[in-house]
Amino acid sequence: MKQIDVVSFPDKFGKQSERWRLLRYLVVVLFIASALLYAVYLVVDGERQQQLEIEKRRASEHLSSMRGQIEQRLQANMLALRALRPEILWQDSPDRVRLQHIIDEFLSSNLDIMHVALAPDLIVKFVYPVEGNQSMIGFNYRLDTDQYAGILRAVAVKDVVLTGPLRLTQGRDALIARMPIFRNDRSLWGVASLVIDHVHLLEGVRFYQHPNYSFAIRHAKNDLNPNPIPFAGNADVFNADALTADISFPRGRWELAAFPRDGQWVATNADFWLHWAIGIGLTAVILSAFLMLIFTQHRLRGAISTIAYQARYDGLTDLPNRNFFSEQLGADIRSALRNQQKFALLVLDLDHLREINDVLGHEVGDALLQRVAERIRTSIREDDLLARIGGDEFAIVLRDLNDPSEAEIRAKAIMNDLLHTLDIEHNHINMTASTGIAMFPHDGQEVQQLLKHAELAMYAAKAQGAMSVHFFDEQLRQSTERDINLHHQIIKGIEAEQFEVHYQPVIETETGLLTRCEALIRWTHPERGAISPAEFIPIAEKTGAIIGLGDFVLRQVVRDWKKMHEAGLDLAVALNRSPREFNDRQAATHWLNVIAAADVPTNRLMFEITESMLMRNKERQFANLRKLRDAGISLAIDDFGTGYSSLNYLRSYPIDVIKIDRSFLHNVPHQGQQKALVEVLIRIAHTLNMSVVAEGVEHEQQVEFLQQQKCHYQQGFFYGRAMPLNEFIRFTQQFNRDVLEGRSDTEKDVSGASR
Repeated sequence: MKQIDVVSFPDKFGKQSERWRLLRYLVVVLFIASALLYAVYLVVDGERQQQLEIEKRRASEHLSSMRGQIEQRLQANMLALRALRPEILWQDSPDRVRLQHIIDEFLSSNLDIMHVALAPDLIVKFVYPVEGNQSMIGFNYRLDTDQYAGILRAVAVKDVVLTGPLRLTQGRDALIARMPIFRNDRSLWGVASLVIDHVHLLEGVRFYQHPNYSFAIRHAKNDLNPNPIPFAGNADVFNADALTADISFPRGRWELAAFPRDGQWVATNADFWLHWAIGIGLTAVILSAFLMLIFTQHRLRGAISTIAYQARYDGLTDLPNRNFFSEQLGADIRSALRNQQKFALLVLDLDHLREINDVLGHEVGDALLQRVAERIRTSIREDDLLARIGGDEFAIVLRDLNDPSEAEIRAKAIMNDLLHTLDIEHNHINMTASTGIAMFPHDGQEVQQLLKHAELAMYAAKAQGAMSVHFFDEQLRQSTERDINLHHQIIKGIEAEQFEVHYQPVIETETGLLTRCEALIRWTHPERGAISPAEFIPIAEKTGAIIGLGDFVLRQVVRDWKKMHEAGLDLAVALNRSPREFNDRQAATHWLNVIAAADVPTNRLMFEITESMLMRNKERQFANLRKLRDAGISLAIDDFGTGYSSLNYLRSYPIDVIKIDRSFLHNVPHQGQQKALVEVLIRIAHTLNMSVVAEGVEHEQQVEFLQQQKCHYQQGFFYGRAMPLNEFIRFTQQFNRDVLEGRSDTEKDVSGASR
């Protein structure tokens, strides 16, 4: 049987697992961030491609328009050339005047004709306009290789052929449209050439002045010229991602290209800053939400881990708590049953921890518990089990232990280790403890049964005194059963009205009159007869039945006070209140409501509390005391001097009366030390302006001594025992009558003597 680790929680594997979990979270975050940014890129790129498609579609429309205009103007110019053919063949020799007139009309129209040349038999004989073209007269095309090739091509196809731009003899570049002219007998007459100003043609269609696009034109590619050089426009247009279209004309084809003037169809991805900003913003939001989710999950996991830890471990000592210890004890029992092993369960209770908390403070008390846990842990074996099961209780399982005497030796060794001085915040503390032992399987084979028996043995050890060890035995079990049975009988007794309140006289020392009384509960059992309060009150305190008894006494006292008042008695009644009753925050309010409902003056009631309740210094108890005191109820410390008395408590709490315990009056005034103690207690009360009630007055010498010490009130068998209400009323009436008559006789004797 191995002990579950009670300190390193979570363990190193848990921490390593947490680190791997955080690393996985980081990888996931990076992956999500990359995926989101890539998605943003795809969105931006998609938007760019869409704009690119729209822009190219728009550019394609402009390109088509430009191509159509160029083709239309070329066609118009070549139609003018075709119109000359009938004029040339109308006569054997063309009429120069008529031709000039026709050509003038062409030149005056919106055409791009530079001049017209007629070459019968391929020798230029006619040029118009002549000015600037005189050098053309007599030019033999056969002698110019470039132009002759074009003429031969036109002759071969018997149609207009457009060539160029070519360098003219005049020194300019131009397009030349050549039309072969055949006679009716199909013999070649010659060639008519139309020189077209291509620059003017292109300017006419705003080829160079387009506001959005740059254009360029080159000859179509062929095997002889796979990379033709553009003859119009910027040559770089063809090197870019340009749109192209073919310009068709008779017996030829050009390639037209278009590209945006600003150098790009659309902005680059980086220029879509708004899209990037929105995308990155959304990415940041998503990542933030995811990180928040991870952080929340991490915190939730930590909270669950903390809750699980707190549910199983004591937060102060890091030891298993009662619930977890019960689980571990159950596992030990099952293992021991399988392996036929024995073990000892020890319940160790620290002595006077409450007083240490009250005097030195809870910080010191907490540090003390931590040091005690360390001491016990070092005192037991590694495979033994240690837990904190209560405020000042520790449970220890000594595994594989067959001999009960060995358990006792180990228990005493543990307690002896605690005796060594503990230095806590400059306080030297020697702790004592009491230990109860239950042996498995002899004293129980179930978790709760074994734990209960060990605790009963601990209570028995505590009753024997500090540093005691007690084994569970049958006598303890029977005693417990008696206590439980008595508790049930107390509850039934309250319901069956078996309890009654008796009243013991309290005498005012100065006047000798019976002015007060103490209410004391009595129980007449139908089978056992009268049961002493010393027997049932401790059980009621332990089980909580004292609350029901206290409520019964209060209600009975207020009813009895009314009867006393009706009988002519105006007495103050003292009631004992249990510290357990003050744990209820509404206790004072409840009691005051009961008193008010009975219409009893609060100044005629006094609640007696014990010193031990003041030692606890709980806020709710002080609040209840203050509420009672403010309402007019007097407060008294019962059995003063028997506990851990401190003047600080008397000054801090609203106390009106001190009741000196009967044990102090034993052998007074014969025993000098006892007498001195009583004198000191009375003197303290006088100094603090408090009233004093001396309990246990049993003979006349004690009465005289208390009179000398000016003790305010006396109570004891010398004056009378506790008695039922009606008997007490008669006793009080007779007692006070005797006192007053005795006082009257004394006054008469004094008066007679004076005369």
